Amino acid sequence: MPTARGWLVAGTGLTLVVVGLFFGARALEQLGIALIFLVLVAFGVVRLGKHDLTVERAIVPQRAAAQQEVTVSLALHNAGGGPAPLLLLEDRLPSRLPGRSRFTLSGIEPGGRRDVSYTVRPQRRGRYEIGPLTLGLVDPFGLARITSSAATAQSFLVHPHTEPLILPRDAGDRRSVSTSALRQPTGAQGEDFYALREYVQGDDLRKVHWPSSAKRGKVMIRQEETPWHTRATIVLDDRTGAHAASGDPSSFENAVEAAASVVELYHGTGYAYRLAGAHHPGIPSARGNAHLHRCLDLLATLETGGRSSDDALLSRLLDMEARGAAEETLVLITGSLGADVATVLGRLHRLFKQIIVVSFPAHRFGSDATKQRWDGERVTVEVTRNLARSGIRCVVLGPGESLAGAWSSAASGKARGGDGAWAQKPELV
Repeated sequence: MPTARGWLVAGTGLTLVVVGLFFGARALEQLGIALIFLVLVAFGVVRLGKHDLTVERAIVPQRAAAQQEVTVSLALHNAGGGPAPLLLLEDRLPSRLPGRSRFTLSGIEPGGRRDVSYTVRPQRRGRYEIGPLTLGLVDPFGLARITSSAATAQSFLVHPHTEPLILPRDAGDRRSVSTSALRQPTGAQGEDFYALREYVQGDDLRKVHWPSSAKRGKVMIRQEETPWHTRATIVLDDRTGAHAASGDPSSFENAVEAAASVVELYHGTGYAYRLAGAHHPGIPSARGNAHLHRCLDLLATLETGGRSSDDALLSRLLDMEARGAAEETLVLITGSLGADVATVLGRLHRLFKQIIVVSFPAHRFGSDATKQRWDGERVTVEVTRNLARSGIRCVVLGPGESLAGAWSSAASGKARGGDGAWAQKPELV
């Protein structure tokens, strides 16, 4: 169809024809006819040309990290017998993906090829769809243009941002990754007496070896040989009611990034690990790069679900308790942590050699009143203290706080609970 310039030229030509006829000015009439004919010729050039254009799009990489550059390449080929006129290319981008995706090509000769590319930098996780590609053909004078869809939409995934983490050591036992796959002395139930070690907080008091404790003057624990394996379970709390705010600063986005960091940790250390949500069934236990990609792909698109007061997380933990399969590590990544969940975690400690809880309390990310934030912090402090008494390590984080540093403290056996910045101020009461 004619462009804005084409309509202007055609309108001017028609006006000249009418004026020429009215005043008998044959020169004006001929000039008007010439302008109208020029627009028709331009329309014929873009509509009836012998060109045959094909466009192929390639996106590299198909899996990217947040804030990583992604290159989109377009390959155009003219398989027709005539030259293609001026080309206008525009790839449709989602609103949350900044970048420039408009191009102009002067034309392509018969059998010719052209390659163009552009880069985008996604800021956060998700599935991004690029396209469809709109191809416009314009005549040399810019009087007529036709547009068509030349390439269908394609998508790519952006994985959550991750931080490097260290492997937690067992309470009361320094060990390396290479020894973690072997039969090790633990404080869990076993058949054969293995060794003695000093008591650490959280050990089962039923395993106290009283004769040795009396001889040495300190509490000694029987270590028994149990076939623990390098298996880990990662549970991400995807309940709507456990989180607050939306977008990048939300507690859920921080929890997803923490889960991705833990997934990469256990992948890098050779663990078999499984990922599950409170609502989402998750991905079964496995090892290898393909399993890593499946887990990160899930985390790239996972969203919260359920009602604000559901008990899906409690049901998930109770199901794990009922299954009763002993494993190496349980990592729970949640928003606000309740006393009911903490109670079940205390019972799960007999099935898992170690449990680590990473919490992003909703009151630290939301816009509640000051008193509600104080009440939320009080509950957080109480729950983390109770978990610490059970030998469960806790990390509690707020907006902008790094997971790596707090995880290192927890991995070495130090619990982290409430924060003075969120605690009630006596002078304001």
